Amino acid sequence: MNTWTEDVDLTARDRAVLACVVELYIGSGAPVASRQIVASSGLELSSATIRSIVAGLEAKGLLTRPHASAGSLPTDRGYRTFVDSLSVQRNLPVAFRRQLEARIFSLRRELVEDLEWVAQVAADLTQEAGVAMRPIGEEPVVEAVSLVPLGGRRVLGVIVTTDGAVDKRVLAFDDEPRAENLQEESNYLTTTFRGAAPERIRRWIETAGEPDAGLDVVARRAATTARQLFAERGEDVEVQLAGTDRLLQSAEFTEADRIRSLLSALHDRRRMASEWRRALDKGPTQVIIGRESEVTASGSLGMVATLFFKGGRRAGAVGVVGPRRMNYGRIVPVVKFIGDALTRMLEEPGASHA
Repeated sequence: MNTWTEDVDLTARDRAVLACVVELYIGSGAPVASRQIVASSGLELSSATIRSIVAGLEAKGLLTRPHASAGSLPTDRGYRTFVDSLSVQRNLPVAFRRQLEARIFSLRRELVEDLEWVAQVAADLTQEAGVAMRPIGEEPVVEAVSLVPLGGRRVLGVIVTTDGAVDKRVLAFDDEPRAENLQEESNYLTTTFRGAAPERIRRWIETAGEPDAGLDVVARRAATTARQLFAERGEDVEVQLAGTDRLLQSAEFTEADRIRSLLSALHDRRRMASEWRRALDKGPTQVIIGRESEVTASGSLGMVATLFFKGGRRAGAVGVVGPRRMNYGRIVPVVKFIGDALTRMLEEPGASHA
């Protein structure tokens, strides 16, 4: 998990009280009084002792009060300490895992063509707004190249990458190409670029244009085609959202200013992708809370993200966006399970949930 603050020196009783406050607040959305902690923590401590522990947690910046006579609320730092604790590293019950896997496979579509259903799975299984994106972190490498005549001088160029994505571009040729020439170029580009990342391909294209490159006829034609096919695009990340209406209906977002902040955060997809990349560089499953990120700070949000893989490389990421007080103890293992299931699908395309 991501660690936003330095380690906090807490006793076992401190951690138990903090976890109790977080869980009660997640359930009710209301400040938590000491009498509620006494009734719910199972610590068999007096109200005076609980109040003393709560005061210590407030002094450490883990809890706060909206006003002096109110109960306690977790701060961003309190949430972070709770999320990083073992209390949220839960294994899902076997029966529940089977239910989740059956639901994932019931919605399953090919990841090569469609990422939107992945966001929908995350939304359905967590009841928060689902997010799916690719590429994430490592640049995907080429798996295959195909050139398909569309008639006249137009050709459909298709790049399949190891993250399961398919990039399609309509290319314009100077003259109407012959089908056999396009097949030769497809074979040449697939052989030359298989396993290559975009930066290496761009260097090859630059070198291929030099007079002394020594390329044969097919290679020269392929190099000309590659200049169009692998041209950089401004939008290089796909981000899909699903279930955002759930956030708008939440009691957390009833004020107009907060709704505007929420919509701004959700629609700035490039910034969200940047935050996920930054967080997931620290580990395969991450939680981002409140002021830990510009995206989550503006709308008082929380995000949970996990990677999925193909061939040991990052294929993409899936996760959720929700209120800062969402139930991390339930959602983190579910999101991680979805990522693991997607990895299995990519590694074993014919696998079933049986």
